[in-house]
Amino acid sequence: MSEIKVVVWGLGPHAIKNILPAVKDCPGMKLYGVCSRNNDMVSKVTKEYGCSGWNTSFEMLKDNNVDVVYLATPTGLHFKHGREILLASKHFWCEKPLAQSLIQVEGILDVSHKQNVTVAEGFMYLYHPQFLHLQQILKSGKLGKINNINCRFGIPPLDRPGFRNNPDLGGGAFLDVGSYLISAISSLLIESDIDVLFSNIKFSGNLLVDTFGCAVLSIANETYITLEWSTNNSYRNEIDIWGSKGSVSTTRIFSKPYDYVPYFKFSDLHGNENSEMGKSANHFLEMFRSFRDIIFDSKKAEKERFMILRRARLMNKIQSSNSEA
Repeated sequence: MSEIKVVVWGLGPHAIKNILPAVKDCPGMKLYGVCSRNNDMVSKVTKEYGCSGWNTSFEMLKDNNVDVVYLATPTGLHFKHGREILLASKHFWCEKPLAQSLIQVEGILDVSHKQNVTVAEGFMYLYHPQFLHLQQILKSGKLGKINNINCRFGIPPLDRPGFRNNPDLGGGAFLDVGSYLISAISSLLIESDIDVLFSNIKFSGNLLVDTFGCAVLSIANETYITLEWSTNNSYRNEIDIWGSKGSVSTTRIFSKPYDYVPYFKFSDLHGNENSEMGKSANHFLEMFRSFRDIIFDSKKAEKERFMILRRARLMNKIQSSNSEA
């Protein structure tokens, strides 16, 4: 397998802390360069990693050695920047969410098909052993018929929110943290048609972006799903699944340190409890291992496109059902 040369476009704190080290450490991949308008940061990173650097995307995308661009710019720029990447015939991997709307996502996927390059969306937790084990628990049938799933992800107000409080740059709790919950349900219930019964996306204070939301979903009016997300609350990060034969809950499902050991709490038919420990992992590194493989496997690449579209469609349903609209 050939070594893939990757450029990271956007050098915010998240990219510096999580993305650059994971790309560098992923077998079969090389951190070829970085791109940012911040010249000081580009100089610092290129010295630290011994890679190339650019201050403009135009010059970066002209380099024929670049195979992949991982986009870590604000969400509101993903559609514009993503099209530039794809039209330059580079593989386009992107911070979540891929874009701000279903129409934008469909446009990106269409261009990726025409250019015959891959597109991938960076929900890193989907590749962690914790989430993969949760998928296996559901598939095993040990919980019986699934009646209820509750997901919560909320974070306190950030000292340096950056673009997250700017509606023009794709800020807001729904895109920032609500998208995690939607991606989880889309993957856990991949073979099911999901209906939206109710959604409420709320603004608070003087902010121009949404800070809280909730939604109630259903599958054939038999399984009910509750999602709650917030960027202006105490921290919550959990999922609870309640079935006819038992239940399971786990915390830190969406975000966690690399050394965090997941914990699963089970309850059987009669309420007897037991627990199970999972495995720690760097979910960013596991994500890039998977992204690397889709370049060489057209079926995996098409599955990633399918899941991106599935997530975008459910997000669109929730936005369209918003009772505050």
